[in-house]
Amino acid sequence: MVVDQVLNPWARTTRAAPYAVPEDLPHLQALADTQVHASDAPYRLNLALPPEPIIGLHDAPLVILLANPGVSDADPAAYARPGVTERTLHHIASAGGTPNHFLTHAHKDHPGLRWWSRTLNGLTAQGYSHDELARQILAVQFHGYHSRSWRPIPYTLPSQFFAFHLVRRAMSRKAVIILGRIATTWKIAVPELGSYPNVVTPKQSRSVAVSRGNFSREDFERIEQALKS
Repeated sequence: MVVDQVLNPWARTTRAAPYAVPEDLPHLQALADTQVHASDAPYRLNLALPPEPIIGLHDAPLVILLANPGVSDADPAAYARPGVTERTLHHIASAGGTPNHFLTHAHKDHPGLRWWSRTLNGLTAQGYSHDELARQILAVQFHGYHSRSWRPIPYTLPSQFFAFHLVRRAMSRKAVIILGRIATTWKIAVPELGSYPNVVTPKQSRSVAVSRGNFSREDFERIEQALKS
């Protein structure tokens, strides 16, 4: 599989709220205008937080496909700390990605670190360090904007094509891909995933906890082999 190079649109993310790729912003604003009912509240995108579409090095051997970044009550204070938002914007703009900054940075009470620590607890319990995993795992969100709950946007944002590019590039280098909660959505966006042999699926579709208990023995062995490559 040959995958052409695609420029990273997140390098153009606005430097102040509302944080967004400029080409996405009109669509995001139109979406917000339609979310007028109380029932829409969990799905509203929070553009006061910097987007997090990609976490990790773009050529990592293990790839986790996710929905979109969440929102916690602790987020506003966490991102208001000096340097945190700037570090996030630098990370997503990097041409080749950077090691997972939640796992390598000193802000130990950041909600992002808590999420990653829970997700990777099954690996750290086996002796993998956060520094190692920060370089071996790439997380790609279906879209990069925060909300409390997931609901598909009824439009493909311009920035999403970069996520699809990263997935195709992962397949071209035979990376192991973890595909869980929104597997169907990902397979529609990137049809090649349906026949890709290095896809592994968690037993609990809503959880991407990387542990022996959440994968078949064969799939977990493939994950471990990817981490050793």
